[in-house]
Amino acid sequence: MMTAGSRGKFHSFGSAIIWFRQPLALVLLIITLFMGYRATHLPIATRFEDLFPANHPNTQLYRQFRNSYGGAQTLVLMIRVKSGDIFNFKTLHDIQDMTSEVDALPGINHNEVFSLASYRVLYARALPGELVAAPYMYPKVPDTQAGVHDLKDIVNTHREQLAAYVTLDGKGALVIASFNDQSLNYKALFDGVEKIIAKHQDANTRIYASGDAMFAAWGYHYLPRIKTIFLLSIALMLVVLYLSLGRNGAWWVPILTGICSAIWGLGFASLMGFNFDPIMLVIPFIMTARDLSHGIQWQGRYYDELRRLDNPTLACESTANLMLMPGALAIFANVAGIIFISTGSIPVLRQIGIGGAVWMGASLAMVLVFQPIVMSYLPRPRLRVRAPSGPDRGTGHSPFAGRLAAFAIKPGFARLALMACAVGLIVVGLAAQRSVRIGYQTAGTPIYRSDAKINLDTAEIGRFVPTNIGWIVLETPDYPSSQSTIGVNTIRMADDLSYYLQTRGDVVAVLDFSTIASKPMNMLLHNGFPKYYAIPDGDQLSANLMGFFFAAAAPDEAQSYFANAPSTTSACIRILLPDHTYARLKRIRADIDTFIHERVATDPGLNQVRLRYLGGEAGLYLASDDVAAQLNRRNLSLVLIAILLGCCVAFRSVTAGVLFAAAGVAANFIAFAYMNGRNIGLTVDTLPVISLGIGLGIDYGIYTVARIRDEVISGMKLDDAISSAITSTGVWVFWTFAVMVSGIFAWVFSPLLFHNEMSILLILLMAVNLIVGVLMLPAYIAWRRPRFITRYERGDRASHAPQAAGA
Repeated sequence: MMTAGSRGKFHSFGSAIIWFRQPLALVLLIITLFMGYRATHLPIATRFEDLFPANHPNTQLYRQFRNSYGGAQTLVLMIRVKSGDIFNFKTLHDIQDMTSEVDALPGINHNEVFSLASYRVLYARALPGELVAAPYMYPKVPDTQAGVHDLKDIVNTHREQLAAYVTLDGKGALVIASFNDQSLNYKALFDGVEKIIAKHQDANTRIYASGDAMFAAWGYHYLPRIKTIFLLSIALMLVVLYLSLGRNGAWWVPILTGICSAIWGLGFASLMGFNFDPIMLVIPFIMTARDLSHGIQWQGRYYDELRRLDNPTLACESTANLMLMPGALAIFANVAGIIFISTGSIPVLRQIGIGGAVWMGASLAMVLVFQPIVMSYLPRPRLRVRAPSGPDRGTGHSPFAGRLAAFAIKPGFARLALMACAVGLIVVGLAAQRSVRIGYQTAGTPIYRSDAKINLDTAEIGRFVPTNIGWIVLETPDYPSSQSTIGVNTIRMADDLSYYLQTRGDVVAVLDFSTIASKPMNMLLHNGFPKYYAIPDGDQLSANLMGFFFAAAAPDEAQSYFANAPSTTSACIRILLPDHTYARLKRIRADIDTFIHERVATDPGLNQVRLRYLGGEAGLYLASDDVAAQLNRRNLSLVLIAILLGCCVAFRSVTAGVLFAAAGVAANFIAFAYMNGRNIGLTVDTLPVISLGIGLGIDYGIYTVARIRDEVISGMKLDDAISSAITSTGVWVFWTFAVMVSGIFAWVFSPLLFHNEMSILLILLMAVNLIVGVLMLPAYIAWRRPRFITRYERGDRASHAPQAAGA
C-alpha cells in the first residue's frame, strides 16, 4: 500500500523506485533465481592454457608443436638414494615401476613419459653389421649383477644425453611426464602421485615431486583448507557487520543484497563458460566484500535520514536519491578497477575482468534499487539513540570521529602534515611503480610458501637437474636440401647456438638430435674413436645416421625431434634452465636475437632457415610476463582516466576528477612499494588484485566528499559540512573498512603464500585509502575550498534541497 511519501506519482529516482517497487522487485528476483540456477553449474577447474596470452607468438608456437615436442604441464619425479647409487636391483625396479605408474595417471600423454626405463629414451648402439638406437632399460631391468654394471657403464658413457634423467652423482633418477592440457584432473593427479611416493619411499629412498602440473595439483589438495578460510572470513565479516549495524533494525539487509550480487556474478560466469579457479578464490571474495560494503554505506545513510525525517518511506526515497550519485560513482570505480585487465590477451584475466565487472556492477541493481525496495516493505527499524552533533543534526557519532574532523579542518601543522604525507605517498608510489618487478622472482612457485613441500621438492630437484624447459624450433626446407634440419650446415649452426647459450650462463644444458644421436652414432660408425664424436662430414651421412637411429625406435619416436617426420622441415632444440624468472628469460631471448643477427643472418647457406623461439614451458612464462608488463601500464592508465572522467561528470568539475585521480595514485601505488619490499613480481596472479585495490579504495573518498557536498547544499558552512561528513559518513566508511579487513584478515593464514601476501597488501591498501578518503581529501577541501564544493554556498540554498541534489 502506498504511503504519503509516494504521492501517487514519482518525481525523483527514489520516489520512482517506491512507486514501481512491485514490478521492479519481481524482475530482480526472477533474474536472481535464474542466475542462481546457472551458478550451480559453474565448473570448479583450472585451464592451464587460460593462464597465457592466446595471441603471443610463444603461445602459438607451443600450441602448434606441443603434441610433438611435449606439453608444458609436466610432472617431475626424482627418486634419490641416501646410500650407494641407483644401480641396484631395488632402485632400478622402483624406476621402472614408477615409470609405469606415472603412465597410468589420469590425463597423461602416453607418448611423453620419459625416464631411464622408458622406451622413448634411446642411445646409439653398434651391433654386428648395423647401428641402432636402443632404450637403456626397456622392457626390463637387468636381472644379473653383470647386467647392472653394464647399464651403469652405458649411462656413464652417455651422461650428456641423460642430463635430464640421471643426476651426475649417480644417486638420483628422474621420471618426467607431460599431460594433455584439456583432460587433467588435478585432484586425481595429486592423489596418484602421493600413492606412488608412499609405495616406493623408504629409509634409504626419497622421492620428490615437482612440475607445473603439481603446482596446480597442490592447490586442489589445499582446497578444503581454503574453503574453511573462506567460511571463516565470511563469519568474521558478519560479526563485524553486526557490531556496526546490529543495534539498529534491519541490519541484515546488506547481507541479502551482497548475496544477490554474488549470485549474479557467479551466474554470469557460468553463462559465459568461465571457470572457477580455487587458487583465485580470494578475488571473488574481495568482490563480495565490496558489494557488502556498498550496502553498508546505503544502510548507514538510511539510518541517518530516518533520524532526520522520522518517516521510513521518505527516508527510503531520500536515501535512494542522496546515494544515487556517490553509489553509482563508487560502483563505476569498482568496475573500472577490474574491467580493463580484460583488454589483454590472457584468457583468465579476460574472465576475471568481464565476470568481475558484472559481479560488482550488480550492486547498481541490488544496492541502489533492491535495497530501498526491501527497506520499504520492512517495518520501521529501531534506531540506536545517538547524541546530537553538528548544527541541528541528530546523526552524531563517536567523540573520536569529532576529534578526527577537527584534525582535518583546523589550520596548522597537522593539516600541513597530512598534505605533505599525501604528496609523499604519490612520489613513493610513482617511483615504486617504475621499478616493480615482472614475473616470478625465484625457482618454484610463489603461489606457495617457501617451506611448502612443493617448493622444497622443486629446490631439491633443481640442485641436480634443471627441469625448466624451453624450445627453439627450426623450420627449414626438406631433405635433400643442404639447409634441411639434418643438413650439416644447419646442424653446425645449432651446435654453435648450443655452445653460445651455455657460455652465456643462463642455460644449463641443450639437447637436440645432434647431441642425442648424430654425434654418438658418427663416433660408433668410426669404430668408437672419440675424435669422431662430432657432426657428420656430409648431408648424406647425416641422413643415414638419422635412419639408423630411428630404425629400431617406436613408430612415432622421430616426431619428438622432428615434428613433421618423416619430413625434416622442423626440428626442436631443447634448452634446460634452472628457473623461469623473467630476467633470465629476457636475457636468453636477447642472446638468441644476437646469435641470429651475427651468425645466421650473415651465412648465405642458412638463408632459408628460420628459428622460432621460445616455446615450451619457458616460452609460455615469457609470453605471460611480456603481456603482464604491458597490461599493467595500460590498466593503470585506463583505471585512473576512468576515475578522473567519472568524477568530472559526477561532480561537474575537472578539479574533482584530478583530485580523485591523484588520491587514487597516493592511496594505491603504495602497493608497488610493498611488492618491491616483499620481492613479489607482477604476474597473472597478482595483477587483478592490484587492479582491484585501486578501484575499491577510491570509494571511501567518493562517499565522504559526496556527503560534504550534500551538507553544503543543505545549508551548512564548509567546515561544518566537513565535520558532519566525517562524523557520519566517515564512521560508516570506517565500518565498511572494518568489515572488509576482518574478512581479508583470515586469508593471512592461508596455506598459500599468494593469499597471505595479497591479503596483507589489500589490508595495507584499504588502510591507506581510509586515511586518504576520510582525512586527507577533507583536509584538502578545507584548505583549498574547491569550487565544486563551495559553489553551493552561494545563491538561494533553498533551491538546493538534499533530495533534489541527489536525484
